[in-house]
This record gives sequence, structure tokens and C-alpha cells, in this order.
Amino acid sequence: MSETVLSIKNLSVNYGNQPILQDVSFEVNRGEIIGIVGESGCGKSTLLRALFPKKPVNLNVSADRILFEDLDMLAGEKKQIEMLCGRGLGMIFQNPKASFNPIRTYRSQFIETLKSHGMYQKDTFEPLVLRTFESMNLWGARELLDSCPYEMSGGMNQRIAIALSILLKPRLLLADEPTSALDGESQEHVMKELLGVRSHTNTSILLVTHNIGLLAGIADKVGVIYEGKLAEWGPVSKVLKAPEHPYTKALLEAVPKVRTAGHIIKERSSESILKLQEVSKEYKRRKIPFLALSQIGLEVKAGEILGVVGESGSGKSTLLSMIAGLCSPTDGSVIFKNKIMKKRRDRADFGKLQMVFQNASESFDPRYTIGQTIGKAIKNLCDVKDKEDRDKRIHTLMKRVGLSPELADRYPFELSGGQCQRAAIARAISVGPELLLCDEITSALDVSTQNGIIELLKGLIKETGMAVIFVSHDLVLVSSFCDTIMVLCKGECVEAAAAGDLIKNPSQDYTKKLLRTARMDGGILIGTD
Repeated sequence: MSETVLSIKNLSVNYGNQPILQDVSFEVNRGEIIGIVGESGCGKSTLLRALFPKKPVNLNVSADRILFEDLDMLAGEKKQIEMLCGRGLGMIFQNPKASFNPIRTYRSQFIETLKSHGMYQKDTFEPLVLRTFESMNLWGARELLDSCPYEMSGGMNQRIAIALSILLKPRLLLADEPTSALDGESQEHVMKELLGVRSHTNTSILLVTHNIGLLAGIADKVGVIYEGKLAEWGPVSKVLKAPEHPYTKALLEAVPKVRTAGHIIKERSSESILKLQEVSKEYKRRKIPFLALSQIGLEVKAGEILGVVGESGSGKSTLLSMIAGLCSPTDGSVIFKNKIMKKRRDRADFGKLQMVFQNASESFDPRYTIGQTIGKAIKNLCDVKDKEDRDKRIHTLMKRVGLSPELADRYPFELSGGQCQRAAIARAISVGPELLLCDEITSALDVSTQNGIIELLKGLIKETGMAVIFVSHDLVLVSSFCDTIMVLCKGECVEAAAAGDLIKNPSQDYTKKLLRTARMDGGILIGTD
């Protein structure tokens, strides 16, 4: 592994006039897997965007040297550099939907991509793709290949995007949070597949992630970015076991641990705020019925935190969508505050029930600043007409979710994924909801920011009595602060119990499997409270 694939010296990156990265220097050797960690907004994703040939228009890159193999990425011909996309430099985006046209089948898009790189062979195409899908635990591969991205969950889209990147066999793969939307088992399959690609093709991988456990199991070296600079760099075992920088130490201390001590919120109302009675949801794919949820029943009380866990595609997001009124149940009833919810909701319903989405950036109108969007919610649902009053509320909300108030003047595309998720939480709580639906809201956040969001939610629940349904693929995180946990598998509830009881004594094999695959870390970091 002595041959250098990527060499960077004194890289600085600005968004417009805003500095993001300063004087970053490192090298990636042939076949190495380099992990990059740091808090949300520190510049991890920006680093990858600066290296990829197709950059955002307002991204300004300067450096003493950026060499990919023998090609000068700063002074080389534009056409030559752009030809690197795909097979030279591959990219797995944080938002999997950025990789696909939502209304075209995966088959047509895979064929188009492989053809553009001269890699398509009709006779071997389908067996090759299906074999790759199955190696990543994407069963029903042929049906998936003929489906469209809009029909799939975020986790399913992410795994399929990873499969496409792997098929191209790039010499350097830039992976931006590739497992953030995936459950533990799927992360394990992706990790094994990435290791297999490195083994078979000697591909180098630059992996941006907030999952410390993933790095422990896959990376050779790790770099820690803090305040736009490379604060720590070295072999992964050294950095994770004996960190030198105070920020790295704080990051490791913030990793969630399995909690077996029982409920977090010990006092809560006996009043039921939400009931689901034998709720089912059926979709049709190519006129073939697909049961996304089957006879789900649950009850949530005021002040309760219900965690919903399961693999990608198990029906978690569909469950929240039905409660929020984004889709209607095929059978059964959704009862909120003793009122059977119809497909059409009134303004009062939206004020009492808010949802934070998995892909927060897509939930904002790109034409408006973050502050303008939050202000609209306050104006329309809280009837606050005075702009000065709204601006004061926005200022307080931004600080409350750990964002600088100045970020309210930025547009969604100018924020990192983690910053967008925190802004989405600010918008949701701005109207004082009684039930907050959280769909993988911490999946794009580093562990320290994630811990801050969890503490924020716990504080809000204590202050307001608000109930929360927290959907996640991270069973360790859910066990650390939820009162009760419901486990979904292929649209069915296989187990539901108090959090401590479920963690200590799971009754179902599926739950035991989720616990085994939780927090892949090679035995370094996982622990219990």
C-alpha cells in the first residue's frame, strides 16, 4: 500500500465568503480506507465535495496541491478531470435520492450509468446486479431492480446507491455518510462489501461518517476535523483507544451506551394522546399488492417516548406518515386526542402534531431561508402576525437546538445535513406540538450533536408534557432514552415492551439479532449503563 492515490496539501474551502476548511493536509494510499469524523457542520461533507470533479457553484477551493494519482486536480484540463467521475472517483452521497431520478426504474438508471462508463454487457448485467444486491442483504433483488426510487425508504435507496457505486469499481471511493440511514445489520453487510471491494480491486476509500463503531471495524486511519481543521490524524486503533485532542476524547465519551436500567421518564400522564387500532397499509407496485404495515396497534400517553426500531424497509417511516396524515391507512383507525383522524387534517391538528423528516433538507423550500420557513410556521399555526415577535422566537429556537442564530439567514443548501435536521426540529417545536414524530432525525448527526438533540427532546418533554414517537434503526440510541420500544419486522410488530425489559430479555429472535448487530465497533466502545 505504498502507492499514493490522493495527495492533499493545505486545502482550504469556502462557501462564498464563508470559510469552512483551513489548511487540511493528508494522503490516501492505494487500498487504504480513511475515516473522517467530526461534529455536524465541521466540513466533513465539504471535504468530499471539494475533491469531487462536479462541485457546487459557490464552493471555492484553494490548495498548494491536490493530486489524484498523477493528475493535478487544480490545474488539469476540465474535461480530463470530469472524466474521472464514476470509475476514477466514485461518490456515495449522504442523501441517496441525489443519486437517482425518482420516477425511473433502478434497472434503466443502472444500465444508463454502466453504459456511460463502457461497462454494460447485456448478458451479464442482471446476474451481476442481482448478485451485488443479495450480497448487501437486498432480497427480492429482481423486483427491486424494476422498482422506482420514490417507492423505497431512505435506507433502501441508500443501499441501492451503494450497490451502484460498487459496480463501477472506482479507484477512489468518496463515501459521505453511506450508512447513516441503515440499520445495524445492513451496516454490517455494507461494511463487508466495502472491505470486499478493497480486497478484490484495491480500491481506496475516503469515508465520512459519524459512526465511531463503523470506523473501528473498517478504517485503517482516521482524521478528526474540528473547527475546520484536521485536529487529529493517525491509525484508527491509536486514535480511538488513546486520543490526544480534547475534542476527540469528548466525541468518544458521547457515544450512546445500551441502557438496561428501565424507564427514563418515570412520571407521565395516564392520559392517552394517540391510539392506533389494527392499522394496516397496502401499496401497489406495478399493480401487485404490497403490505407495508399489518394490523399495528399501539397507545402513546402524554409525556411518553416511544421508540420504534427495525431494519430499513420494515415500515417505520410508513407508520409515521399515517399518523401525520401524509397517507391514509388501508384498514384500521388513527385516533389522536380521542378524535378519529381523517385523511384531510385541519390547521389545529397540524399545530398539535408535528413531524421531523428523515431527509430534513428536502422538507425545506429551497427558495426561502431557514428563518423565513420557521417564521411561516409560527405565523400560520400560532397566529403571530408581528414580524419582530417572530424574529425573537426564531432567534431563541435556533439557540435552543444548538444552532447559531445567524444561520437563520442561510438557505437550506448552505447548511450541512446535521444543521438542516436541527433547523427542522426548531421549526417543529416552534408551534408547541403535543405529539412530535421523529423519523431518523439523528441519523446524519455526529454522536455529540446527537446527544445534544436527545437531551433537548428530554428537556422539552419535561417542560411541556409533549409525547414523542422516535423512529430509528439504532437500537442502542433508542434504548438510551425511550420509555418503551416497539420492534417492526416486515410491516409487523414482533415485540413491544418497556425499554429496559426489552433490552435485558428480548423474547423474539429478530430482536436478539438487532441487539447483536447494534453498534458495530469491534468490541471497543459498546457498553451499558
